[in-house]
Amino acid sequence: MDGLDVAVATPDQQLIDQITELVDRVSMRRQHAALSEHKRMEVDQLARGNDPASVRSGPKALIVVHQDGRLIGYGHLSGGPRSDRYVLELVVDDRAETPSPVKVGPAADALLAAAVDHIGALGGGTVRLWAAHATVADDTLATDHGFHLERELIQMRCPLPFPGANDPARRGPSIHTRPFRPGADEAAWLATNNRSFANHPEQGHWDLATLLEREREPWFDPDGVLLLDYDGRLAGSCWTKVHADTTPPLGEIYVIGVDPDFHGRGWGRALTAAGLDWLAGRGLQIGMLYVDAANRAAVTMYRSMGFEPDHVDRAYSRVIDG
Repeated sequence: MDGLDVAVATPDQQLIDQITELVDRVSMRRQHAALSEHKRMEVDQLARGNDPASVRSGPKALIVVHQDGRLIGYGHLSGGPRSDRYVLELVVDDRAETPSPVKVGPAADALLAAAVDHIGALGGGTVRLWAAHATVADDTLATDHGFHLERELIQMRCPLPFPGANDPARRGPSIHTRPFRPGADEAAWLATNNRSFANHPEQGHWDLATLLEREREPWFDPDGVLLLDYDGRLAGSCWTKVHADTTPPLGEIYVIGVDPDFHGRGWGRALTAAGLDWLAGRGLQIGMLYVDAANRAAVTMYRSMGFEPDHVDRAYSRVIDG
Protein backbone atom coordinates (compact mmCIF):
# COMPACT_ATOMS: atom_id res chain seq x y z
CA MET A 1 0.00 0.00 0.00
CA ASP A 2 1.26 3.44 -0.91
CA GLY A 3 2.96 5.18 1.97
CA LEU A 4 2.52 2.30 4.44
CA ASP A 5 5.36 0.20 5.85
CA VAL A 6 4.21 -2.83 7.89
CA ALA A 7 6.56 -5.07 9.87
CA VAL A 8 6.87 -7.38 12.87
CA ALA A 9 9.10 -5.30 15.14
CA THR A 10 11.60 -5.86 17.92
CA PRO A 11 10.32 -3.96 20.99
CA ASP A 12 13.23 -1.62 21.72
CA GLN A 13 12.81 1.37 24.02
CA GLN A 14 12.28 3.88 21.22
CA LEU A 15 9.46 1.85 19.72
CA ILE A 16 7.81 1.27 23.10
CA ASP A 17 7.88 5.02 23.75
CA GLN A 18 6.24 5.60 20.36
CA ILE A 19 3.61 2.95 21.08
CA THR A 20 2.87 4.46 24.50
CA GLU A 21 2.40 7.88 22.92
CA LEU A 22 0.18 6.40 20.20
CA VAL A 23 -2.05 4.54 22.69
CA ASP A 24 -2.38 7.64 24.89
CA ARG A 25 -3.20 9.85 21.91
CA VAL A 26 -5.82 7.50 20.48
CA SER A 27 -7.34 6.89 23.92
CA MET A 28 -7.68 10.64 24.54
CA ARG A 29 -9.23 11.28 21.14
CA ARG A 30 -11.73 8.44 21.47
CA GLN A 31 -12.41 9.10 25.17
CA HIS A 32 -11.97 5.42 25.99
CA ALA A 33 -9.02 3.08 26.48
CA ALA A 34 -7.60 2.09 23.10
CA LEU A 35 -5.92 -0.97 24.62
CA SER A 36 -7.21 -3.50 27.14
CA GLU A 37 -5.92 -3.36 30.70
CA HIS A 38 -3.70 -6.44 30.51
CA LYS A 39 -2.02 -5.43 27.26
CA ARG A 40 -1.54 -1.88 28.52
CA MET A 41 0.16 -3.33 31.60
CA GLU A 42 2.54 -5.23 29.31
CA VAL A 43 3.35 -2.04 27.38
CA ASP A 44 3.90 -0.13 30.63
CA GLN A 45 6.28 -2.83 31.89
CA LEU A 46 8.28 -2.55 28.67
CA ALA A 47 8.21 1.26 28.95
CA ARG A 48 9.78 0.95 32.41
CA GLY A 49 12.72 -0.82 30.79
CA ASN A 50 11.78 -4.43 31.57
CA ASP A 51 13.32 -7.07 29.33
CA PRO A 52 10.59 -8.31 26.90
CA ALA A 53 11.42 -11.90 27.88
CA SER A 54 10.59 -11.10 31.52
CA VAL A 55 7.11 -9.72 30.82
CA ARG A 56 4.72 -12.50 31.72
CA SER A 57 2.40 -13.86 29.01
CA GLY A 58 3.43 -11.46 26.28
CA PRO A 59 3.53 -9.65 24.04
CA LYS A 60 4.57 -12.38 21.65
CA ALA A 61 4.76 -9.93 18.74
CA LEU A 62 4.36 -6.24 18.02
CA ILE A 63 3.24 -5.59 14.46
CA VAL A 64 3.70 -1.96 13.46
CA VAL A 65 2.66 0.22 10.56
CA HIS A 66 4.48 3.44 9.67
CA GLN A 67 3.43 6.10 7.21
CA ASP A 68 6.18 8.36 5.92
CA GLY A 69 8.34 7.28 8.86
CA ARG A 70 5.70 7.98 11.53
CA LEU A 71 4.11 5.23 13.65
CA ILE A 72 0.37 5.28 12.93
CA GLY A 73 -0.70 1.89 14.25
CA TYR A 74 0.32 -1.34 15.88
CA GLY A 75 -1.00 -4.79 16.65
CA HIS A 76 -0.39 -6.33 20.09
CA LEU A 77 -0.28 -10.12 19.81
CA SER A 78 -0.30 -12.36 22.90
CA GLY A 79 -0.35 -16.13 23.19
CA GLY A 80 1.95 -18.49 21.39
CA PRO A 81 2.65 -21.69 19.51
CA ARG A 82 2.61 -23.81 22.67
CA SER A 83 -1.11 -23.21 23.18
CA ASP A 84 -2.06 -22.57 19.55
CA ARG A 85 -4.16 -19.68 20.91
CA TYR A 86 -3.56 -15.99 20.32
CA VAL A 87 -5.20 -12.73 21.33
CA LEU A 88 -4.81 -9.68 19.11
CA GLU A 89 -5.68 -6.00 19.56
CA LEU A 90 -5.12 -3.20 17.05
CA VAL A 91 -4.51 0.48 17.82
CA VAL A 92 -4.58 2.86 14.86
CA ASP A 93 -4.21 6.65 14.78
CA ASP A 94 -7.62 7.94 13.72
CA ARG A 95 -6.02 10.78 11.78
CA ALA A 96 -4.38 8.26 9.47
CA GLU A 97 -7.63 6.42 8.76
CA THR A 98 -10.94 7.33 7.20
CA PRO A 99 -12.82 9.05 10.07
CA SER A 100 -15.89 6.86 9.70
CA PRO A 101 -17.38 4.17 11.95
CA VAL A 102 -18.49 2.20 8.89
CA LYS A 103 -15.41 2.15 6.64
CA VAL A 104 -12.22 0.14 7.12
CA GLY A 105 -9.01 2.17 6.89
CA PRO A 106 -5.89 0.94 5.08
CA ALA A 107 -3.66 0.86 8.18
CA ALA A 108 -6.01 -1.41 10.15
CA ASP A 109 -6.44 -3.63 7.10
CA ALA A 110 -2.68 -3.92 6.62
CA LEU A 111 -2.06 -4.63 10.33
CA LEU A 112 -4.58 -7.46 10.50
CA ALA A 113 -3.30 -9.02 7.28
CA ALA A 114 0.26 -8.94 8.65
CA ALA A 115 -0.87 -10.47 11.96
CA VAL A 116 -2.64 -13.32 10.19
CA ASP A 117 0.46 -14.00 8.08
CA HIS A 118 2.69 -13.93 11.17
CA ILE A 119 0.52 -16.40 13.07
CA GLY A 120 0.52 -18.67 10.03
CA ALA A 121 4.31 -18.52 9.92
CA LEU A 122 4.42 -19.54 13.59
CA GLY A 123 2.42 -22.66 12.81
CA GLY A 124 -1.12 -21.34 12.96
CA GLY A 125 -3.77 -21.59 15.65
CA THR A 126 -6.92 -19.94 16.93
CA VAL A 127 -6.76 -16.17 17.22
CA ARG A 128 -9.23 -13.91 19.01
CA LEU A 129 -9.38 -10.30 17.77
CA TRP A 130 -10.76 -7.80 20.31
CA ALA A 131 -12.28 -4.45 19.34
CA ALA A 132 -13.14 -1.90 22.04
CA HIS A 133 -16.26 0.22 21.39
CA ALA A 134 -16.84 -1.96 18.34
CA THR A 135 -18.36 -0.37 15.23
CA VAL A 136 -19.59 -1.55 11.86
CA ALA A 137 -16.07 -0.89 10.57
CA ASP A 138 -14.68 -3.40 13.09
CA ASP A 139 -17.27 -5.95 11.97
CA THR A 140 -16.31 -5.37 8.34
CA LEU A 141 -12.58 -5.59 9.03
CA ALA A 142 -13.01 -8.89 10.88
CA THR A 143 -15.30 -10.40 8.25
CA ASP A 144 -13.01 -9.33 5.40
CA HIS A 145 -10.18 -11.30 7.02
CA GLY A 146 -12.17 -14.45 7.73
CA PHE A 147 -13.10 -13.84 11.37
CA HIS A 148 -16.52 -14.50 12.89
CA LEU A 149 -18.17 -12.85 15.88
CA GLU A 150 -17.49 -14.89 19.03
CA ARG A 151 -18.39 -12.73 22.08
CA GLU A 152 -19.87 -9.40 23.01
CA LEU A 153 -18.88 -7.68 26.23
CA ILE A 154 -21.26 -4.94 27.37
CA GLN A 155 -20.06 -2.00 29.42
CA MET A 156 -22.97 -0.91 31.62
CA ARG A 157 -23.16 2.30 33.68
CA CYS A 158 -25.33 3.70 36.42
CA PRO A 159 -25.47 6.94 38.43
CA LEU A 160 -24.06 6.95 41.96
CA PRO A 161 -25.52 6.51 44.49
CA PHE A 162 -27.16 3.84 42.38
CA PRO A 163 -30.92 3.84 41.80
CA GLY A 164 -32.45 1.63 44.45
CA ALA A 165 -29.60 2.17 46.92
CA ASN A 166 -32.22 2.56 49.65
CA ASP A 167 -34.49 -0.24 48.39
CA PRO A 168 -33.80 -3.58 50.15
CA ALA A 169 -35.44 -5.50 47.31
CA ARG A 170 -32.98 -4.05 44.80
CA ARG A 171 -29.96 -4.27 47.11
CA GLY A 172 -30.37 -7.92 48.02
CA PRO A 173 -29.84 -9.42 51.47
CA SER A 174 -27.91 -7.61 54.17
CA ILE A 175 -24.25 -8.64 54.29
CA HIS A 176 -21.11 -7.57 56.14
CA THR A 177 -17.87 -7.18 54.19
CA ARG A 178 -14.28 -6.47 55.18
CA PRO A 179 -11.32 -5.05 53.23
CA PHE A 180 -8.69 -7.19 51.53
CA ARG A 181 -5.46 -7.73 53.50
CA PRO A 182 -2.39 -7.84 51.21
CA GLY A 183 -0.08 -10.65 52.21
CA ALA A 184 -2.85 -12.58 53.98
CA ASP A 185 -5.86 -12.98 51.68
CA GLU A 186 -4.30 -13.85 48.32
CA ALA A 187 -4.66 -17.64 48.53
CA ALA A 188 -8.29 -17.52 49.67
CA TRP A 189 -9.20 -14.88 47.07
CA LEU A 190 -7.61 -16.87 44.24
CA ALA A 191 -9.36 -20.08 45.26
CA THR A 192 -12.77 -18.39 45.40
CA ASN A 193 -12.21 -16.39 42.21
CA ASN A 194 -11.09 -19.40 40.19
CA ARG A 195 -14.05 -21.46 41.39
CA SER A 196 -16.43 -18.61 40.62
CA PHE A 197 -15.05 -18.20 37.08
CA ALA A 198 -14.08 -21.79 36.32
CA ASN A 199 -15.42 -21.56 32.74
CA HIS A 200 -14.47 -17.93 32.06
CA PRO A 201 -11.78 -17.49 29.34
CA GLU A 202 -10.02 -14.53 31.00
CA GLN A 203 -10.89 -14.47 34.69
CA GLY A 204 -10.96 -18.11 35.72
CA HIS A 205 -7.29 -19.07 35.74
CA TRP A 206 -5.48 -16.41 37.74
CA ASP A 207 -2.38 -17.36 39.69
CA LEU A 208 -0.54 -15.57 42.46
CA ALA A 209 1.76 -13.74 40.06
CA THR A 210 -1.26 -12.35 38.16
CA LEU A 211 -2.86 -11.12 41.38
CA LEU A 212 0.36 -9.57 42.65
CA GLU A 213 0.75 -7.72 39.33
CA ARG A 214 -2.60 -6.04 40.00
CA GLU A 215 -1.64 -5.25 43.58
CA ARG A 216 1.40 -3.35 42.28
CA GLU A 217 -0.72 -1.16 39.99
CA PRO A 218 -1.04 2.48 41.15
CA TRP A 219 -4.84 2.26 41.16
CA PHE A 220 -4.99 -0.74 43.51
CA ASP A 221 -6.67 0.01 46.85
CA PRO A 222 -7.12 -2.93 49.24
CA ASP A 223 -9.91 -1.05 51.03
CA GLY A 224 -11.87 -1.18 47.78
CA VAL A 225 -11.67 -5.00 47.60
CA LEU A 226 -14.65 -6.06 49.70
CA LEU A 227 -14.57 -9.62 51.04
CA LEU A 228 -17.55 -11.63 52.29
CA ASP A 229 -16.73 -14.33 54.84
CA TYR A 230 -19.15 -17.07 55.84
CA ASP A 231 -18.65 -20.01 58.17
CA GLY A 232 -14.87 -19.64 58.15
CA ARG A 233 -14.60 -19.39 54.36
CA LEU A 234 -14.27 -16.62 51.81
CA ALA A 235 -17.67 -16.88 50.14
CA GLY A 236 -17.36 -14.01 47.68
CA SER A 237 -15.86 -10.64 46.93
CA CYS A 238 -16.37 -7.38 45.07
CA TRP A 239 -13.21 -5.70 43.80
CA THR A 240 -13.67 -2.06 42.82
CA LYS A 241 -11.44 0.14 40.68
CA VAL A 242 -11.40 3.93 40.40
CA HIS A 243 -10.70 5.37 36.93
CA ALA A 244 -9.68 8.85 38.03
CA ASP A 245 -8.19 9.83 34.66
CA THR A 246 -11.31 9.27 32.53
CA THR A 247 -13.83 11.96 31.58
CA PRO A 248 -15.97 11.68 33.61
CA PRO A 249 -14.20 9.66 36.37
CA LEU A 250 -15.66 6.16 36.67
CA GLY A 251 -16.01 3.73 39.55
CA GLU A 252 -15.81 0.16 38.27
CA ILE A 253 -17.08 -3.09 39.70
CA TYR A 254 -13.85 -4.69 38.53
CA VAL A 255 -14.17 -8.33 39.60
CA ILE A 256 -17.17 -9.73 41.44
CA GLY A 257 -17.72 -13.38 42.25
CA VAL A 258 -19.46 -15.75 44.63
CA ASP A 259 -18.17 -19.24 45.31
CA PRO A 260 -20.51 -21.79 43.66
CA ASP A 261 -21.16 -23.36 47.08
CA PHE A 262 -23.01 -20.18 48.04
CA HIS A 263 -25.01 -19.51 44.89
CA GLY A 264 -28.73 -18.80 45.19
CA ARG A 265 -28.50 -16.56 48.27
CA GLY A 266 -28.58 -13.21 46.47
CA TRP A 267 -25.02 -12.40 47.48
CA GLY A 268 -23.97 -11.38 43.98
CA ARG A 269 -26.52 -8.57 44.05
CA ALA A 270 -25.60 -7.67 47.63
CA LEU A 271 -21.88 -7.52 46.83
CA THR A 272 -22.57 -5.34 43.78
CA ALA A 273 -24.55 -2.96 45.99
CA ALA A 274 -21.74 -2.89 48.55
CA GLY A 275 -19.20 -2.07 45.84
CA LEU A 276 -21.35 0.73 44.43
CA ASP A 277 -21.81 2.14 47.93
CA TRP A 278 -18.04 2.14 48.42
CA LEU A 279 -17.47 3.94 45.11
CA ALA A 280 -20.16 6.52 45.89
CA GLY A 281 -18.43 7.10 49.22
CA ARG A 282 -15.27 8.06 47.30
CA GLY A 283 -17.22 10.87 45.63
CA LEU A 284 -17.72 9.16 42.25
CA GLN A 285 -20.93 9.90 40.37
CA ILE A 286 -20.91 7.11 37.75
CA GLY A 287 -20.58 3.38 38.33
CA MET A 288 -19.51 0.95 35.62
CA LEU A 289 -18.98 -2.75 34.98
CA TYR A 290 -18.50 -5.22 32.13
CA VAL A 291 -20.74 -8.22 31.57
CA ASP A 292 -20.85 -10.86 28.86
CA ALA A 293 -23.89 -10.30 26.66
CA ALA A 294 -24.59 -14.05 26.77
CA ASN A 295 -24.99 -13.89 30.57
CA ARG A 296 -28.60 -12.80 30.41
CA ALA A 297 -29.29 -13.40 34.10
CA ALA A 298 -26.50 -11.01 35.08
CA VAL A 299 -27.56 -8.40 32.52
CA THR A 300 -31.12 -8.54 33.86
CA MET A 301 -29.91 -8.19 37.46
CA TYR A 302 -27.73 -5.20 36.67
CA ARG A 303 -30.57 -3.52 34.79
CA SER A 304 -32.79 -3.99 37.83
CA MET A 305 -30.20 -2.12 39.89
CA GLY A 306 -30.18 0.85 37.51
CA PHE A 307 -27.42 -0.03 35.04
CA GLU A 308 -27.86 0.70 31.34
CA PRO A 309 -25.62 -0.34 28.41
CA ASP A 310 -23.05 2.26 27.34
CA HIS A 311 -21.17 0.41 24.59
CA VAL A 312 -20.11 -3.05 23.43
CA ASP A 313 -16.64 -4.58 22.96
CA ARG A 314 -16.51 -7.48 20.54
CA ALA A 315 -14.27 -10.51 20.11
CA TYR A 316 -13.91 -12.12 16.70
CA SER A 317 -12.33 -15.53 16.18
CA ARG A 318 -10.57 -17.38 13.38
CA VAL A 319 -8.56 -20.57 13.01
CA ILE A 320 -5.41 -19.85 10.98
CA ASP A 321 -3.62 -22.66 9.19
CA GLY A 322 0.11 -23.06 9.55
